[in-house]
Amino acid sequence: MSQLDAGVAQGGLRQKMAWLHTWGGLWACWVLFAIFLTGSLGVFDEPITRWMKPHLPQASALDDGAELGDDSARRQAVRLGQAYLAAAQPDAHSWGISLPNDNEAAIRVFWQDAQEEFHNARLDPQSGQALGASLQRESEGGHHFVHMHFEFHGGTAGIWLVGAFTMAFLVALVSGVIIHKRIFKDFFTFRPGKGQRSWLDAHNALSVLSLPFQLMIAYTGLATFYALYMPAGIAAHYPSDEAYFAELLTQPAPQERTGVAAPVTALDEVLRRSEQQLQRPVSFLSVEHPNDSSAAVVVFGRFIEKQGEYRLLGDGGGQVFFDGVSGAQRDIQLPGELRGGAAQDVQSVMANLHFAAFGGHLVRWLFFVCGLAGAAMLATGAILFMVKRRQRSLHEFGARTAQVYRVIEVLNIGTITGLGVACVAFFWANRLIPLGIADRPEWEIAAFFAVWLLSYLHAALRAPSQAWIEQLLALAALCLLLPLLNWLTVGEQLVGYLLRGDGERAGVELVALAGGLLSLLAVRRLLRKRRQAPAKVRRQTARAAVAEVQ
Repeated sequence: MSQLDAGVAQGGLRQKMAWLHTWGGLWACWVLFAIFLTGSLGVFDEPITRWMKPHLPQASALDDGAELGDDSARRQAVRLGQAYLAAAQPDAHSWGISLPNDNEAAIRVFWQDAQEEFHNARLDPQSGQALGASLQRESEGGHHFVHMHFEFHGGTAGIWLVGAFTMAFLVALVSGVIIHKRIFKDFFTFRPGKGQRSWLDAHNALSVLSLPFQLMIAYTGLATFYALYMPAGIAAHYPSDEAYFAELLTQPAPQERTGVAAPVTALDEVLRRSEQQLQRPVSFLSVEHPNDSSAAVVVFGRFIEKQGEYRLLGDGGGQVFFDGVSGAQRDIQLPGELRGGAAQDVQSVMANLHFAAFGGHLVRWLFFVCGLAGAAMLATGAILFMVKRRQRSLHEFGARTAQVYRVIEVLNIGTITGLGVACVAFFWANRLIPLGIADRPEWEIAAFFAVWLLSYLHAALRAPSQAWIEQLLALAALCLLLPLLNWLTVGEQLVGYLLRGDGERAGVELVALAGGLLSLLAVRRLLRKRRQAPAKVRRQTARAAVAEVQ
């Protein structure tokens, strides 16, 4: 047993919690930092998407003008989508038709093939013909950061990974509260220019500032995916998750494919009847088991955010359920109607809390700031670990301690500054990757991960102090030059956004400029510290010489 472990074993609760907080927090902090940073950006996924897709119209203040009006264009779009899927994918496991909207002028069709793999296509809204690669700036947009936040683009395995680290985060939060006897005093204490003490003060202040938010966001994130994280009860009593939710929400249960051929009912008529009952336009239609006698259709109404109606339970768009062959209506859930009982209502509140689906822009900015504070808390904790051990190694890993410290330093640099560089590089990729290239959104995401991996390689090849400075300079340059890149590539610029009241796109560039300025301030501080280091060493040497003479 090492001296450190022996000390922990002999210490009280606070010392044990300090050990758990230090080491548990360290090994989880790099993944958690990525979750917090991308989640903070994901709060504004729609404004980011609009910046990355210049062809989209400027967003209105509120989407409360979705009147039914003339439904001929929507019915035509559904007819064309159904005709395409019936001809090209008659044996698909499921169909989906997304109607044109302000964000997408084309008809989007989706299908799940016999192997249950998903595919999609874009159709001309006039002819119904499949469109080739778009010459518009196709992009994953801000949804990239949302997917990074909750599953690292890894599907179910990614959700499990994020869930495991979220549990570790809750453990770190609880142990951190236990070891901070002076939690409120620490919030008001910051001593700049004191090295290790300054990093600890910053870590404590950020922790206390965002503690309620961190506890809420971690717990609600886990509650959102309760069916995935706690599947045993559902698996023991239901044949599938779909059957469980159908019973919970009192909706028509899913049916097994019968193998008896039967054509799908006319979906344009289904749309007309649905809009009359929901009293709002339809946004999406799905067909389960098309061209089979078990076919079922679900029609989704458009979500409408109305001024002054910020409800935690949400309004929803409503759903109408039909028999996919006869067209007979099986059920309807009107907008605002809640199902599933109190437990499901609580889960709905948890999900809406986590996704900031209430309160408008004020709550989104609050989540953004608190999310960045959480990321800064994790960053200062990781840096504090190395600052302390640069001054005095604790030899936790015996002869390999120096190598482990080096790995931790590389992970700190590549995660804290490298991820920031990769995030801004994602915006640059959006403007620089040629239009019309196949799978353009995937190329943008590939550029993000490539830059992130290169940041770790750079950190491993350079001295730590030099790597911090160089990556911060790269981050500053990419952020500060982003508005210029936008002007040179698409002819848009910050002043123009501000003059026409496009606050969403202007906000993206203003945040980028703020990030660049903060990076330059950090570089300035690091350079000043490096210049002062030789003088400090000389003073220490002189004091040692005087002490030796005396």
